Amino acid sequence: MRKNTTETFLVLCFVLIVSTAHANPWAINELRGKRAPDFTTTDLTGRTHRLSDYKGRVVLLNFWATWCPPCREELRSLESLRKDYKDKRLVIIAISVDRDIEKVKRFLREISTSFIVLHDGKYSVYKKYNVFSVPMTFLIDRKGRIVDIFFGEQDWTSPTIKEQIDSLL
Repeated sequence: MRKNTTETFLVLCFVLIVSTAHANPWAINELRGKRAPDFTTTDLTGRTHRLSDYKGRVVLLNFWATWCPPCREELRSLESLRKDYKDKRLVIIAISVDRDIEKVKRFLREISTSFIVLHDGKYSVYKKYNVFSVPMTFLIDRKGRIVDIFFGEQDWTSPTIKEQIDSLL
C-alpha cells in the first residue's frame, strides 16, 4: 500500500512539473525592456489579430479568464480606462485564456466592453509571454518594448497608472 501511494505521489509530481514547465515566474522579468513577442490569434468572431497590427501605438495587453473573479472585476476597470483614453493612441487588448470560447461570449454579453477581446484557448500567446497567473498585464510602448508588467488585479483608473501611460503616449 505504501509503495503504491509513493508511486502515485511521484507520478502526480511529475505531471505537475511537466504541465507547468512553461510557467516560470522568474522568466517573465526577462521580458521587461525587450521587444514584445508578436503573436497571431483571433477575436470572438474569428477575425485574426497580430500584435504587430498595433505598431506605433501604446498597448495594454491583459491576460484574463472568466473563472477568475479578480479578472472579471479588472475588465470593468479596463473599460473605464478605455473610455478615458478613447481619443488617444492607447490600445487595450484583453486575451481570454478560457478553453471554451462560448463561456467568454456569454460573460461578455453580461458586461459592456469597447476594447479588443481575443481568445487564446490553446495558450500559445500565454506561453510566449511566460504568463503564470491571471490577471497579468503588459504595458507595451510605441516601439513595441515591454515597459512594465502588472501582476494581479489593478485599478486602471489610478493616477499612478495613468501617469505611466501618459508618459508613453
